[in-house]
Parts: sequence; structure tokens; C-alpha cells
Amino acid sequence: MSKLEEKYRNSYLTLEELRCLREEVNSMSDEQLEESLRKTWELTEVSAVESRDLDKLKNKIDNKIFSQRHTIPLYVKVLRIAAVILLPILLVSTIYLYRENTLLGQKEFVASTGEGEQVTLSLPDGTKVTLNANSYLSYNLSEYNSKNRRIEFNGEGYFRVVKTSTITPFSIETNGLVVSVLGTTFNLCSYSSDATAELFLEEGRVSLHSLKTGQNLTLLPNQKAIFHQDSGMLTIEKDNYVTDASAWRRGELVFRNVPLENVLEKISEVYHVSIVVGTRNERFKEDLFTGVLSRTNINEVLEVIEHSYHLKAVLNNGEIKLIDLQ
Repeated sequence: MSKLEEKYRNSYLTLEELRCLREEVNSMSDEQLEESLRKTWELTEVSAVESRDLDKLKNKIDNKIFSQRHTIPLYVKVLRIAAVILLPILLVSTIYLYRENTLLGQKEFVASTGEGEQVTLSLPDGTKVTLNANSYLSYNLSEYNSKNRRIEFNGEGYFRVVKTSTITPFSIETNGLVVSVLGTTFNLCSYSSDATAELFLEEGRVSLHSLKTGQNLTLLPNQKAIFHQDSGMLTIEKDNYVTDASAWRRGELVFRNVPLENVLEKISEVYHVSIVVGTRNERFKEDLFTGVLSRTNINEVLEVIEHSYHLKAVLNNGEIKLIDLQ
């Protein structure tokens, strides 16, 4: 946090950096905050104060606090003097930080999820959004539902957009793609770390615009749009199983004729485990798998794999190994 603190003390912290600083401070324990302040005091230069003035200040403090003379370590004396000098500065900084955080909180609403988390939000216009893990959504509080219905988004979410009495469209800006709708239901998966973003439309109609190429497409129900983030190109595919994309909301993993190797990769990703295949069956990975697996219980998942392919799952040093039954 030292770089953010330094930029804050020199008054050139951006709003985004201010938000990061606030989050880091809120996440610190009392002991960590105390250690951070102590280091700040030790590193702050106080050479602008004459040594005789520091001595007078120290003696005055000692006479006020102690009725009898005590032996005090030198570093304690320095810390006390530094505290007296820095206290007004820290007080002003705290007031400024509180003021900026309050203003920031009034301008923007932010919702985010961590690893393995899901949350359902109700936006001011009544639109419902369910965020999957590691997702982020934000919008301007003063403008949303009055001037526009625009949000910024990164991650995966299931949207049930309310059609309002006005013609103001609901729009999503995400990683170079703009999605515009009036009232519709769809699943959008758009992580900045992925090569593509995908939108599965269940109901209504959706317009998509690529900021990079200027390409525009309109999506109809039971269609899937694929956005290639590097090139900015948009393509549309027919998909009769668009609801499979939002199976994560039901705690499910749905596969239809998917190579088993890809199924195992998805299981590893969802459960954060390493899966090693130790079977002698060379066609094992090439098999196409169709079925529904649990997204919340890995034991159930392994039981399905074991019974379907006559294997045994063995846990060894944090690794799951699939081996042939003896």
C-alpha cells in the first residue's frame, strides 16, 4: 500500500486509486493499521523542526505526563514527538479521505463477487441481475433510470431486463462490446481474461455493437452471439439449448456431446483441483460426454465419472487421479 499512500500524501491520487486505497485500509486489521502508521512515522522527515524545539516539546510533554522521572527508550520518545507533529496532518488526511469516499459513494454503485460467490441484484428500474463468480457491475447513481440505464460489466451474469414506459434502452459496456436492449432475458459471459465473450438470448431481442470494428448485429431468441475480443468481430450461431448457459444459477454443469477431456478441464476449473488421467484406455479422453453434473459437490461428480467409465478416483497430494479398477 506504500505507493498509494505516497500518492495520496502528495495529492495526486485518482478516483480508482482512491477506491483501491479505501478497500485496502478496510481490509486491514487493527494490528496492521498500527504497524503501517508506525512505519509512516519512522519514514517521515522532521528535519524542518529545530532540535532545541524538539527538546523543549519533549520536556513539556514529559512534565505533563509523568510526575516522577522514568527511563524511556529513545525510539519511544521519537515516536511521541513524531505523533505530535504528524497528528494534525493525519487528521486532515483522514477528513479528506472520508470526504472523497463519501462523494465517490454518492456517484457510483459497485457490486462484485469473489471466487465461488454468486449474488442477485435488483437495479433501480427493476431489472434483475445474478452475478456469477469473479464478476463486476457498476453504474452511475445520479444518471441511472433518469438519463440512461447504462452499466459497466465484467464477468458472467444472468439478466432479466425490465421494459420501462420510456424508450430508454438498457445498455451494457463490457470489454469493447456494447449490448443494448429494451426488455429481455439473456446470459452474458464476458471476462476480460477470455478470448471471447458469449451472449445466449432466451427472450426478446438484443442489439450488439463492436467498439473496435463498428460492427452491429441483432440477436433473436435461441441464438448465441460470439464476440472475439482481439479482432472485435461478432458472429451469430443458432442454439436450441440457450438455457444451458445459465445452468450455473441452478448449481449445475450441463454438457451435450462434449469431449471428455474438455469436461475434465471444466471440472478442474470449477472446483480448483488438478485431475490426472491414469487409465490405460487410450480412447478415454476422446469420448463424448452428455449429462448434468453438480457444480457444488465434487464427490457426486467423481461418482458419475467413476460409474460411467469404470474408473476409480484417488486423491493424492491435492491431486485427483483417475485410474482403472483392479
